[in-house]
Formats: sequence, structure tokens, C-alpha cells
Amino acid sequence: MSVRRLLVFVWLLPLYSLGQQKAILSQYMFNGLVANPAYSSIDNALNMTAVSRHQWVGFKGAPNTQTFSLHSPINESNSSFGAILMRDQIAEVIIDNAAFLTFAQKVEIAEETFLSLGINGGISKYQANYSEISEESIMIDPVFANENDIRSSVGLGLMLFSNKFYAGLSAPSFMEFRGNKRTKTAFRTHWIVQGGYLVDFGENLKFKPNTMVKYVNGSPMQIDVNANFLIAETLWLGSSWRSFDSMNFIAELQITPKLQVGYAYDLTTSQLSHVQKGSHEIMLSLRFAKWDGPRCYF
Repeated sequence: MSVRRLLVFVWLLPLYSLGQQKAILSQYMFNGLVANPAYSSIDNALNMTAVSRHQWVGFKGAPNTQTFSLHSPINESNSSFGAILMRDQIAEVIIDNAAFLTFAQKVEIAEETFLSLGINGGISKYQANYSEISEESIMIDPVFANENDIRSSVGLGLMLFSNKFYAGLSAPSFMEFRGNKRTKTAFRTHWIVQGGYLVDFGENLKFKPNTMVKYVNGSPMQIDVNANFLIAETLWLGSSWRSFDSMNFIAELQITPKLQVGYAYDLTTSQLSHVQKGSHEIMLSLRFAKWDGPRCYF
């Protein structure tokens, strides 16, 4: 790394690892299981979604994230299950690989309106190779000693939804248990509030505003406000504003009833805009309906 990039990287690393321990995704409104384990109740079909995100393109060592999730109802019951695989990496310094299983149960509290409770549990392998930055940093400050740890966690989520709206509260990693008690990285519970609403303007146009609010003790609250239009049941076009971070532009194409592809571009609005060229996120989603039913727009 050049001296300038090294200084910027060292400055950013504590902010990213403490303030944003969990990966940021722009297409969260099409991939809700990552944020809330109760989300699997929302659609009566088998769904599989893969996302690859490359953050701060042009900045050497910038974060990149890959996720794969699937969820499905259990027969025709009110129960559902899911699974998530995640890889989050910052340069060669921080690598976090994780796998989670989820279970959710829904109850009908009004006509076609449901309340779902979800739980998840999983394990991750966390590596922080600070010596990749500089061997001298470890000798100067022991806080930058390398870490290699196996961690497990449990999460909780609630979701209220119908075919017109959804609202959720979750803590995807409510508690974390570490194998290495000497690890230096502090764990903080991330709370997520999210919601969306569908406005039907007719057969060829629908409007869906979404919002997500993230809170973790010790960091500023992050607010994401999004608006998407669905054109002719085929093309989603939308944009988002993320506080302290970016403006995001999203396009989702329904290629077949089963296959959907998506792309998001984040235009950074912070001071980081001077050293990088935005973020790119690609999504591929497959949906297999087990029985006839209305399309799920969430």
C-alpha cells in the first residue's frame, strides 16, 4: 500500500470493525433473511438468493462481501426454515466466514395479516491479520495483535406483515459466544428496524417504499430510506439514501417467473468519495413456488 492509502486504511479499520461489524447490503428489500430471521415466513415458496458486494471500488483493500441465503415453508404449515452463508473481507486483514440456520413460526392475527417470530443460530471463523498492514504496528501497539477465533451466535426477529406491508424488529446476532476469550474486538448487538409498503397503481405499475434503521451502541444510528417502482411486473427501478454514507441506485429484472437479477450502485457522499469510485452489488435470486398463490412483493 502507498503511505496515503495505508494511513486512510488504518484510520478506517476501527470504524468499520467496531461501528459496522455486520456487512452493509443495498438490496436488503429483496433479501430480508440476512437482516431478520422471521423473514422466512413472508413467502410460501422456496427462495435462494446470492449477493456479491464490492465496496469502495478503486480503494485498495476495500471491503467485499458475499452472501447466499435460502428459505422455505415447511410443507403447508405456518413454520419455515432458512440458511445463510456469508463471507466478509477487508483486504487480507479481516476475514469473517459464517453459517447460520433460521426457524420461524407465524400466526394469523387478523384477516391475511400475520405475526412471525424467528430465531437463528450459527458459527463463524474470524481472522484479523493486522501484521498484513505492518509488523511494526504490532510491536508498537498490542491492540493490533493478530486474532484467530471461532465464534457462535444466536439472533431473534419479529415481523408483522400482509400482502400490502411488512414491519420488522430484529437483532440478527443478539448474543455472541467466543472460543478465544483474549480477543480484542468488542462485540455489540445490532438492532434493526425495517418496513415497507406496496401501493398498487394498476396492472403495470406498483410503488414500494422501504426503510431500514440500524442501531448499535457507540455508533451513530444509520438510516436507509428507499423507493422502488415495479413496471409491468418485470422491472424494479429505485433509489436509496443512506445516512452518513451514500446515494444508491437499484435495478431488478424479473427474467422469468423463477429468476430475478439485480444490481445496485452506491455513490458515496462522505469524504471517502475522494479515494474511491463507489460500490457495486450484484444479486441473483431463484423462487420456486410449492403451490399456487399470490406473488410476494417483499
